[in-house]
Amino acid sequence: MKALAAHAPRLLVVLVALALASCEDKKTTVPVLVVAPVSGSDEGDAVALEDALAILGDTLMAMGHEARVERVAAGEYTQLAARLAATLTIVVDADRLGLVTSTIGPVADLDARFDDRFAIDLDGDDEARVVMLSSRSRLARFYAIYELLRRFGARYYHPEEAYLPRVPLAELTRRAALPTALGDGPIFTPDFVHRSYSFHGAHPLEHLEAFSDRRHPIDEALRVNDWIIQNRGDLFRGAGRGIARGADRSERVAELEAFRLRRGLRRGAGITLHNQQQGASADIDRNSDEPIPDQIQRVVAEALGRVEDAYNFGIHFGPTELTTTPDLETIEWIELAGNAALALRPDLQIEINDHTTGSQPVEHFDDLGCPPGTNDDGKSDYYDLAFHTDPRFGVKVHTVMFHPLEGPAGVYQQESFAHKLCLMQKASAQGRPLVWFPEGAYWLSWDNAIPVYLPLYLYTRHRDVELLRPLLRKNGGTLADHRMFNSGHEWGYWQQDYAVGLLHWNAEIGLEAILGELADPLCAPDAYRTCPARATYVEVLMEVIALQAEAFLTAPDFRGRPGGLYTYFAGEDPADELGARSGLEFRPVRIAFRDVLNLSDAERDAFTAIDLAELRRLGDAFAAAAARLSGLSAEVPADGRPWLAEVIDGLEVNALRARHTHALYQAVLALGRGGPEDAELADALAVAAHHLDEARVVVARREAAYRYPLPQLIGGGLTPETALENGTTYPYRVHTKTHLMSYWENRQAQVADLVAGRADDGDGVALTPVIAAPGTPVAITWPALDQLSGTLEMGDGSAIDTAAREHVYATAGVFEVSGLLETSGAPLPVSGVIARTDVRLTVAQGGFHLDSPDSDLARSVLASLVPPLRLALDLEGARAALLAEPGGRDSARFDEVVALTLEVADDAIAAGPFSFALPIPDPSSGAIAAEIGLSGLALTIARDGEVLGPATLGGELSVDDLVTALVELAGFEATGARQTLAGVLGFDPEEPPETVTFSATLALTVDP
Repeated sequence: MKALAAHAPRLLVVLVALALASCEDKKTTVPVLVVAPVSGSDEGDAVALEDALAILGDTLMAMGHEARVERVAAGEYTQLAARLAATLTIVVDADRLGLVTSTIGPVADLDARFDDRFAIDLDGDDEARVVMLSSRSRLARFYAIYELLRRFGARYYHPEEAYLPRVPLAELTRRAALPTALGDGPIFTPDFVHRSYSFHGAHPLEHLEAFSDRRHPIDEALRVNDWIIQNRGDLFRGAGRGIARGADRSERVAELEAFRLRRGLRRGAGITLHNQQQGASADIDRNSDEPIPDQIQRVVAEALGRVEDAYNFGIHFGPTELTTTPDLETIEWIELAGNAALALRPDLQIEINDHTTGSQPVEHFDDLGCPPGTNDDGKSDYYDLAFHTDPRFGVKVHTVMFHPLEGPAGVYQQESFAHKLCLMQKASAQGRPLVWFPEGAYWLSWDNAIPVYLPLYLYTRHRDVELLRPLLRKNGGTLADHRMFNSGHEWGYWQQDYAVGLLHWNAEIGLEAILGELADPLCAPDAYRTCPARATYVEVLMEVIALQAEAFLTAPDFRGRPGGLYTYFAGEDPADELGARSGLEFRPVRIAFRDVLNLSDAERDAFTAIDLAELRRLGDAFAAAAARLSGLSAEVPADGRPWLAEVIDGLEVNALRARHTHALYQAVLALGRGGPEDAELADALAVAAHHLDEARVVVARREAAYRYPLPQLIGGGLTPETALENGTTYPYRVHTKTHLMSYWENRQAQVADLVAGRADDGDGVALTPVIAAPGTPVAITWPALDQLSGTLEMGDGSAIDTAAREHVYATAGVFEVSGLLETSGAPLPVSGVIARTDVRLTVAQGGFHLDSPDSDLARSVLASLVPPLRLALDLEGARAALLAEPGGRDSARFDEVVALTLEVADDAIAAGPFSFALPIPDPSSGAIAAEIGLSGLALTIARDGEVLGPATLGGELSVDDLVTALVELAGFEATGARQTLAGVLGFDPEEPPETVTFSATLALTVDP
C-alpha cells in the first residue's frame, strides 16, 4: 500500500495518457498548456496567483509561445487532460491539484514563517513534457515559475532588461529538463533564510524618483521589486529618501505597499539612534526633556506600530562614518531598543548594524580575540560594539567596496576585513544570529562612476560565501541572511548582483557556473550552453578576474601598499586627497602628479619599474581581453550581442584608463627631467589626449545602451549640460561624473596645470616677493592689457607708473599699496600689502593645532587643511602682515595679505580683533577649492626678549563656509554636511549657529 501511494501521482499521469489514447478524436492539441487551481490558496492569494499566471504567460509569449491557460479544481486535471493534449504542460500549484511526486517536508533549520522552498517535478519526455510546480509560500510560487523560465533560457540580469530568447517549442520541452546553476532539484531549498538587495534609499540611483515621488511613474520601482523576486530575494525594496514633498512621498509609499502585499515580499522595521548623514536624522534626541529610556521605548513602539508584519527590527547606531558616541552609553541604548522590541514582539529578529569604519577604538571593550589591526591596545573598533550586546541580538556585518573577508583592505581606516570574519565565527559559535551585507559597487570616486569594469566583485563576493559557508544554519551555524548593497547597475555592475542572486540561494555554486549563466545569451538556441563563444567568454572572464584579484587586492605598489595599483584606476575627489594627507584615509589614493616631481632618484626608479610598468601591463591585458571577446561578435546571435558588447566596452575603458594614466605620469616625469621644453613631454601629453578622446567614444557608446533614461543617470546640475531635474538629495546622479569624464578630465587638467607652472592669468598687478627682509626690491609685473595707464601709491609716500619694473623701500615696515589703473577706459582698482621686516615667522603645514572644540577628528583634518601661514612683524611701527600660502612659499599675492595693528609688550605681542579668509586648496591640484571665513580673531604671540612663540589664535569659524567646504571638497550635500559638522563641532544641526568659537595653537618658526 505504501509503495503504491508513493507512485500514485505517476500512475495518475499514465491513466490520463490512456484516457487520451481512447478518445483521440475528442481531444484538442495545443503547443503549451498552463494549468492552475481555480483560486489562490486563500482569499489574499487570489491576486498573487493571477499575477503569477500573467507573468508566466507574458514571458512565454515574449519567447515565442502563446500558452493556453486552464483553471481547474483539485481532482479535475484528469478530465482536462482527456480534452487537451500539449507538447508542454506546466502545472502551477501542482501540490494543490494532487500532482506532485516530490514532497516538500519540514526542514529543521527553516522558520515555517519564511519557508520559501519549491519543487519542479517532471514527467513525460521531449515529445510531451509535463512540468509540475509546487511551493511552500506565495513568493516560492514566483520562484518556481521564474526558475522554470530560467531553464527555458530566460536570464533576469537587470530590472529594466531581461534576456528572453525566442526558442522553438521542441527546444523548450528539452530545456525544461535541464537544470540551471541553481541546482538539480526537484526540491529547491534556500541556504539563506532572507535574501535580497539594498538599493540605498539616500543614494542618487537611477530609479530613486520611482520609489520616492508619486509624480514619477511607479513602473521602475515595481520592476526593481520584481527583479528582486526573479533573483529569489524575499525582502521588499521600499520608498527612498528623495526630495519629494510629504504628500507625494506618502502616496508612493502606499502604492508600493499595495504591490508588496500582492507579491508577498517581506519588510522590516527599525530605529536609528544617532544617524546624522545623507539626509537622515536620529530618532533619539539627547537634548529632549523626555528621558532617553522613555524615548527609546516610545520610538520602538511607534516603529513597530507602523510595520505590523515586520520580520525584523534593525538598530542603527553611530552618528556618521567619521564620528562616534560613548561606548557604554551606546551599548545601553542598543539594549534598551532591542529589549523594547522583543517585549512587544518576541518573534522578531533583532539586527544591529556593524559598519566598517576602523581606527576608532573604544574605551571599555576588547576585540574579542579578533584584532582589527588598527590599534595596539586590543580594543574593539567602535562599530564592532554590536558584538558586545545581548547575544540574542543579531549583527548585520557590512563591508565596503570589492575587498573580501580575507587579505588586505586599506579602506575605511581598516587594515583587513578578516577580523569581521573572525568575529562572525566566534558569534556563530555562541549562537548569535548573523546577517552578511557586502557591496556590489561603491561608485562615488571608486568604481562605476569612473567608469571601471570590475568582474573582481564576482570573485570576492563568491569568495566571501565560501568563507562563510560553515556558518550557515544548514551547517550548524547562525548565519541566516544575505543582502547585497547596490550602487548602480550599468557598466556590468548588474553582474555581481546576479551572481549573489544565485549564491544567496545556493552557496555551493562555483564561479565558472555563474559566469556560464552570464554567457548564455552568446549561444544560439540549438547550441544552448554548449557553444564555443560561451566557453571563450568564461575563459576570458576568469583570466580577467584572476588578473584583477592579483593586481587590485594583493600586489604592492612602489610604496609597498597591497592593492595600491587600483588607485590608478579609481578616481579622486578632493575629499579623498584630503583624507590621505590628514591621516584619515578612507580609501587609498594614487601618488599625486605634483608629488612625483619631488621623488628621490631611487623612489622615481621604483615608481617607474613597478607602478608604471604595471599600468602598461594591465592596459595591454585588458585590451587583449577586449579584442578576444570582440572576435566573438560575428558568431553570437543578435539578441546576445548587447550583453557581450557591455563587457567589451568595460574592458576597453579599463585599458584606456591604464594607458591614459600611464601617459600622464610619463609627461610628469619628462617635466621633472627637462622642464616644459623636454622633447618627450609633448609626445606624452598627445598620447594622453588621444586616449582620453578614445574613452569619450566608449562612454558615449555605452550611454546609448543604458537601460534608464539618460537624465536619471547624469542629471543634477554640475554643468549646464547636466542641469537636469534631480529628485535626489545629491547635486549629481550615479553617472553624472561618468558622463562628464570628471575623473579623467581632472587628471588631464592637473598635469596641464603643472606644465603651465600654475602661472597667473595675467589680468592683475603682481608685486613680489610680498614678504621679505628690508631692502629686498619689489619686482613689478603689469598685466598685459591694452592702453594700461595710471599710478600706484606704494605706501611709503612714493608713487610709480606703469613704466616702473621695480621698487625699493628705504625703511622697514608694512606698506599698504593702492591705486586706480585704467585699461581702454575701464577702471582697474588695485590694493594690497607689502612687508619688509626683520621679524618674519612661518606656521608650516600641520602647525595649526586645534585646542577647542576638543575633537580629534576636527584637529586632524584642520592640521592638514590649513595651509602654511606667514607673518611679518614690524615691532617699532606696531604693524604686521598676515597671509596664507597654499601654493607654497612666496606663492601668495600682495592683494591677499591682511594688515594688522599690534599691541607690543615685553612678554607678548597681540593683534585683533580682525577677520581673515582661510583658503583651502584642493590637495591634488593646489587650486583653491573653498574659503573659510574667520572673524573676531585675536592673535597672541608669547615673547621672551627676542624669542617668540608659541602663538595662539582664537575667534569664530563660519559654519556656512565649513558646509560649503565639505560640499566642494568632500562631495557632501548641504544637509549631510551640516549634520556631520554638528556631530564633530557640537552644535544642533536643526538650529545651526552662524559661527563656531575656536582656539588653536600655532607652531612658529623664524624665517632666516
